[in-house]
Amino acid sequence: MARNIISRSKKITKVERFRLSLQLIGLAIFIYFGSQSTFYVVLLSVPVALLFGPVYCGWMCPRGMVQNIIGSIGKRVLGKRYNKLIPKRIHKPLLYFRYVVLLFLLTALVLYEFQLIDDLIMESVVVDGLLLIMVVSILLSFFVDRAACRYFCKEGAAASLTNLVKIRKIKRDASLCNSCGICDRVCPMWIDVSKKAVVRDTACISCMKCVQKCPVDALRVE
Repeated sequence: MARNIISRSKKITKVERFRLSLQLIGLAIFIYFGSQSTFYVVLLSVPVALLFGPVYCGWMCPRGMVQNIIGSIGKRVLGKRYNKLIPKRIHKPLLYFRYVVLLFLLTALVLYEFQLIDDLIMESVVVDGLLLIMVVSILLSFFVDRAACRYFCKEGAAASLTNLVKIRKIKRDASLCNSCGICDRVCPMWIDVSKKAVVRDTACISCMKCVQKCPVDALRVE
């Protein structure tokens, strides 16, 4: 038993190091190519996303890495108060706000293309406004796990739609599940994995942490 726990712990550590290396690559791409690089990398990852879902969000996004760092500080400072800022009854409708942000951007781009808004409005309202939203939402991860991913990320909103068509899904074997709730607690998007036979939520960022941490291997990607 102890040997299995140690082996699982080592495996999780290796996976997290691999995730961190991908996030650092994502950060390097972001620094070199600028803010628009995120959109293009998400676009290039579509073939993989159609298979596994929005893997860029869960494995390569540098903003996710920054949120994890800020969140780890928040957990140490706040303790049990961490992740309590937003009640679950507000969390669910708030998940749709990132689609509002995406729709706002797409509308602004169409209006700009038809010259219905000028450069000044585009830069001062749209670009600066979206930047402000992203910065504030990342800082919110001090209080709420992956706040930007959950509620504000426009690229994540677009990528999340692949959850509806992805071929391989996270499935829970009820005969093995002991209802320990670990999968629910480690999910950064606050999905009740333990209550689902198949995880189909558009909130899922395909980080696979629930699969990694399940102590009885009741969760599999099939």
